[in-house]
Order: sequence, then C-alpha cells, then structure tokens
Amino acid sequence: MSFTGKEYVLDVGKGSVATLTLFLAFVSLPMVGMLPGAFSPLPAIFYTLKSGRLTGIAIVSVTTAVLAVMGDVASTALYLLQSGSLALLLSFFLSAGKGAGRSLAYAVAINLMLVVAFAAGYGALRGLDLDLQVQKGVQASIAQTASFYEKAGVKGEELQTLRQGMAQAGDVIGKVYPALLIISVAVIAGMNMLVLSRFSSRLNDLRGIGPFREFRNPEPLVWVLIGSGFALLLDNPLVDRIALNLLIVILFMYFLQGLAITSHLFHRFRVSLFLRVIFYLLLTVQPYFAVGVAVVGIFDIWGNFRTPKTT
Repeated sequence: MSFTGKEYVLDVGKGSVATLTLFLAFVSLPMVGMLPGAFSPLPAIFYTLKSGRLTGIAIVSVTTAVLAVMGDVASTALYLLQSGSLALLLSFFLSAGKGAGRSLAYAVAINLMLVVAFAAGYGALRGLDLDLQVQKGVQASIAQTASFYEKAGVKGEELQTLRQGMAQAGDVIGKVYPALLIISVAVIAGMNMLVLSRFSSRLNDLRGIGPFREFRNPEPLVWVLIGSGFALLLDNPLVDRIALNLLIVILFMYFLQGLAITSHLFHRFRVSLFLRVIFYLLLTVQPYFAVGVAVVGIFDIWGNFRTPKTT
C-alpha cells in the first residue's frame, strides 16, 4: 500500500499528539495516569504497521524531541526506555512476521536489556550501587507510608504490627524487584498487543495473530519452573535471589496461560458478562484465587483443558 507525503505527515502528527497525550498523562497524574501511560507505545506501533517503519521512527523522534524541549530529561529518558523502544521493537518484529508470542518475547527481552545497560552505565558514571539505591528507595517509601498511617490516627500495637508487615513486604520487594520489572514490561507490551488485535482486519501484519484464549507457553518451560524451585533449596543468597525472581516470572507466565484457559472456557460455554466480571474482581482481590489460576496453567501441560473431549 502506497502513501502520499500528506498522509505520512498526518500519520506522524496524529501519532505524535496521541503519544504525547498518553505519556504526559502518565507523568502528570500520579496513579490515575498509569493506565494511559501503559498505552503510550500504541500510537507508534499502530502507525508503523499502517504506514511503515519510518512513520513509527518519526513518531518516537518527534515525541522525544518535544519532551527534550520541555526540559524534562528524566521524562525523556523514561519515554525512550519504557515506551519508545518498546513501540519500535514490537512493531519491527510484528512487521517481520514473527507472530504475537515471539514478537512479545523478543521485544520485552531487548527492552529489558536496554534498561539494564542504561542503568549499569548510569551507575558506573555516578559511582552508584543501583541495587542498593533501589532497596533504599523501597525502604523510604515504606517509612513514608507508615508515617501517613500514623498521622491518620493509627497508633500503639496496631501501628507496630503495620510497620512490621510493611518492613517484611519491603524486604521481599527489595529482593524481587527485577521480576516485578520484567512482569511490568511484559504486561505493558501485552496490553498494547491486545488493543492492536482489535485492528487486525485493518493491519496486514496482525492478521495471523490469534485470540488471547489460544495463548500457551512452550512445554519445556515447566522444567525451568521445577529447576528454579529446587534452586531455592540451596544455601546460597545469590542463587536464592536469582531463582526466586525466575520463579516469580515463570509463575506469572503460567498465570497468563491459566487466564487464557479461563477465557477459552468462558467463550466456549458462553458465560455471561456479569459472571466474568465477578471472576475478574475476585482475581484482583483474592491472591489465592490467582495462585489457583496459575496452577491451572501449569497442569494444562498434561490436562490439555482446551481440547474438546471425545467419547
């Protein structure tokens, strides 16, 4: 499909405005802006698949230039690492015919490598131990939260119990933040992919992407799950931390497979929207429910729950 210069300029303009709107909402609106911020890669991906790679590169470049002119170096770097690179990588692999699963995996992996490389370079230049800085930041956030509850009237034994619980949570987060980073990037990429799938009839590069309910992890992944579980038994702090982060990421992947199975069953048995909403609400408020979904995803290897049973 050929495009005129006018169409190209319009696509770059629309994509840049949409991207800036979404990303600035993320930067300017604490908490509320997280949702639009997650979709800030979407315009560049869409217009890359619609009009070509130069369009996507132009959108990312214009957005970066505007943020730089606004004088916010941190926001500019955050956009490039979180949204710009992810947009270019996802659109590149999708247009190369890698399919949804591989495109997602490759884009997330390379994006994380860029983040790690940037963090390592920044730490080396500044002489900082970034791992220690992250853990200090977590502890500072916990102290601020405890102070907030104290000012709100929580006192005595109740406040002490709250402090102890938050301190324990902080210790865990300080150990597993690499896994949380991987999961957050994967979730952002996946959310953008789900929205893009709605435009599959308009974008040739998306016509081979199946629905989420068909998602399935590679079968050998279960051995990595088992291996990381056994590695936790070793009396080595470094191995223990690596294994714990790996275990969390893999369990998240099986949680997604469990969700795909659930979506398949909802579709197959035509479950009402009301019951689906109840299910997803329970999933967000009840951690054990989420664990159950992950277990279903693991046992799908042997149960093959989406294959119609014949009698």
